[in-house]
Amino acid sequence: MHVQTLMVEGAPAVQLQGPAGDTVTVLLRGAQVISWVDAGGMERLYRSPLSPLAGPQAVRGGVPVIFPQFNERGPITRHGFARTRVWEWVPTGATSVEPHLVFRMRHAAHETPLWPHDCGCTLTVALVEQGLRIALAVHNTGTAPLSFHAALHTYLEVGDVAQATLAGVLPHGEVLSLTEPIDRLFESVPGPFVLCSPASALRITHEGFTDAVVWNPGPQAVMADLSPGAYARFVCVEAAAVGVPVQLAPGAHWHGSQSLYAAP
Repeated sequence: MHVQTLMVEGAPAVQLQGPAGDTVTVLLRGAQVISWVDAGGMERLYRSPLSPLAGPQAVRGGVPVIFPQFNERGPITRHGFARTRVWEWVPTGATSVEPHLVFRMRHAAHETPLWPHDCGCTLTVALVEQGLRIALAVHNTGTAPLSFHAALHTYLEVGDVAQATLAGVLPHGEVLSLTEPIDRLFESVPGPFVLCSPASALRITHEGFTDAVVWNPGPQAVMADLSPGAYARFVCVEAAAVGVPVQLAPGAHWHGSQSLYAAP
């Protein structure tokens, strides 16, 4: 296990290398995973080269942390504030079986008047055998209950989305084709999911999260931070808690994780 701090395109980041040679790179801004290179040297995540890592906008690609609001389902900024806030890297010892990085963010009620809650968030990014696990924990540090959405907005490299399929989100074993643009919330889907594409195959599991979001904007979408045709390179498969917001009593904790495993 090897950990180093570095600057990536002008943005401070932390990189972890596992014993098999796999690496994961995480920005301090948003605690956003921007790269996961597996032991075979393959980049498994998509990141748009037109999206500046140093901000001020959220980075398009990797794994943005969505909290405490999904999209525009509430009064605050779209997808919440966690993905643009600077998180603290918390160095850990080398005694863990799984090489991992820990990041922490604290939020005070006065910082966001439309979401006036005290809370703390911890993101743990671990290199597991043939895979990557990202875990989000939320602690209500205030004296009143709070309600939130959360998601790990994972951009997966597929090579050609028109040739990709996703199993596990539809009932009765039906496989979801990704030939058309999609922006869909699948509620109460336990997984696992299997993403097959020209680039690779991935087995995707989640715990704590109840839902999954699948998104690809398609060829007609015009985005300043996404070049024409780049939509074909990725699909987002997000572990999410959106359909029924999480309710957290004072002092209580919530935990959700998403794991990505390289499949044969």
